[in-house]
Amino acid sequence: MLFSILLLFLSIMIGLAARTNKSIREIFAPRNVTFVIMSKDGKTGRRFIFRKGKYSSDKMLKDYDMALVFESTNIGFKTLAFGGPTGLQTAINNYQLKVAGNAQLYNLFGLLIAVSTGMWKRK
Repeated sequence: MLFSILLLFLSIMIGLAARTNKSIREIFAPRNVTFVIMSKDGKTGRRFIFRKGKYSSDKMLKDYDMALVFESTNIGFKTLAFGGPTGLQTAINNYQLKVAGNAQLYNLFGLLIAVSTGMWKRK
C-alpha cells in the first residue's frame, strides 16, 4: 500500500517537473521512452511514459523500455523513501533491485527522479 502511494506521489512529481522544468522538457522532448518501477511479483508498480514530448503514467507493467524491479514492495518503499542518493545502488548491490530492459536508460531515469523530487537542481 505504501509503495503504491509513493509511486503515485512520484508520478505527480514527475508530471509537475515535465510541465514546469525547461531542462526536463528539453531532455525528454526528442525521446519516446517508457520506465516502470514495480515489485518482482508484478502486482504493484507504475509506468512512466514519455511520448512526443508529453508525459503520462499508468499501472500497466508489461510494456517498457527499462524497469526497476524490486524484490518486494517493502524493499521498494524503503529504498525509494529512505535510501537517499545511494539507495538504488545499494539495493542493486544487495540483489534487492534488478534493472530489466535497456539498462543504459538507468542514468536517465535516475536524473529524472532526482530533478523531480528536488534531490538535484539542474539549471
